[in-house]
Amino acid sequence: MKKALFALLLIGVLAIGVVASGCIGGGGTTSSPTQTTQTTTTSSPTQTTTTTSSPTQTTTTTTEEKKVTIVIWHAIGPNELKAFEDLIAEFEIEYPNIDIQLEQKADLETSLKAAIPAGQGPDLFMWAHDWIGKFAEAGLLEPIDEYITPEILNKFSPMAQNAIEYGGHYYAMPYAAETVALIYNKDMVPNPPKTFDEMKAIMEKYYNEAEGTYGLATPMDPYFLSGWVHAFGGYYFDDKTKTPGLDKPETLQGFKFFFEQIFPYVAKTQDYNAQVSLFHDGKAPMMINGPWSIPDVRNAGINFGIVPLPPIDDKHRPHPYGGVRLIYVAKLNDPSKKDAIWTFLKWFTTNPDVIKTLSLQNGYIPVLTEVLNDPEIQNDPVLYGFGQAVQYAIPMPKSPEMGAVWGPVGTAITDIIAGKKTIEQALQDAQKEILDAISGS
Repeated sequence: MKKALFALLLIGVLAIGVVASGCIGGGGTTSSPTQTTQTTTTSSPTQTTTTTSSPTQTTTTTTEEKKVTIVIWHAIGPNELKAFEDLIAEFEIEYPNIDIQLEQKADLETSLKAAIPAGQGPDLFMWAHDWIGKFAEAGLLEPIDEYITPEILNKFSPMAQNAIEYGGHYYAMPYAAETVALIYNKDMVPNPPKTFDEMKAIMEKYYNEAEGTYGLATPMDPYFLSGWVHAFGGYYFDDKTKTPGLDKPETLQGFKFFFEQIFPYVAKTQDYNAQVSLFHDGKAPMMINGPWSIPDVRNAGINFGIVPLPPIDDKHRPHPYGGVRLIYVAKLNDPSKKDAIWTFLKWFTTNPDVIKTLSLQNGYIPVLTEVLNDPEIQNDPVLYGFGQAVQYAIPMPKSPEMGAVWGPVGTAITDIIAGKKTIEQALQDAQKEILDAISGS
């Protein structure tokens, strides 16, 4: 373009002895002393101005790119936020015409449900995958099916692929996962248990309630017990049939296994902090917990290791619930932003350097297969330990009906611990309560 413009200027010099001067590209103009005719053509996201010239008419091309602003709502803690801010700054350097604005919301769900229908919501928001069903059915999400190719899907672990889909549509992209694993004190347990029998032997060795020591520290709620229930084919709720499974014999078997084989060796409290403190204080050699617990374990000075929950036998292995961190696409008021939104989503979730940074700085367990196989990630005991545990995890149900499940199952566990009900009766009552809630009875 510069050579063509220079040739026109040279002709002007030879013809009338006048040199037209100016700035080439980026908005400069050249002119002749006699006439300027301007023709403007506009397109989105680029605006182009073309001016045609001769000795009596000048041509200039000006390009002004339209900047797209993408707003992301989140509830990320301050310790984790810096990594996101730094990565977004890198993205904005690479894509100067896309501006990313992070906005923190104290009550993210309430804020989203109020703002999106009113056309005042964000373009994207971050949360675990278990919101996808209720938000999709409420019409609060934007499908991104046209961008999700087999090539994109195959970049991620199976659990992550499952997490971004609901009702035959894709609404989000994954960037991390989490589940529970067995965290052990290396000073008390030099070699982690490879089978449940080995785990039980360790629990028996350290359990002495009279002295305030226990064989295992584990929170006791539906999420933490799920692995033992799933080990025998039981379940709380099935997404495909949209029915609870507390009355299934496999579910009963899983509950009985926990309360007969594990519960006798743990402190009889459902207080999360009390259970965690037992491990921190060296009063339990092992703890079942997730990656969110590791900073406090480190602060307690525990020399620890992490392995998946060990198999019970050749046919039964714990499959705890897992969660996948997603970036959701909210219902868009301006569909013209969709390509820019996808540009950011693809960059953020399929870029190995981005996911590796989140893993190393925030302790996030990657779901991008390339990063899972990265030697530096595999050499990190926390990332590798939980990364292995995620391979055995089952995604939490995505249906909105799952909201009616957690409470009754939690009550059943509480009643069993307190001795108010038998396991059978507690599960039967929970089943009925869930069915009544789903049917609106």
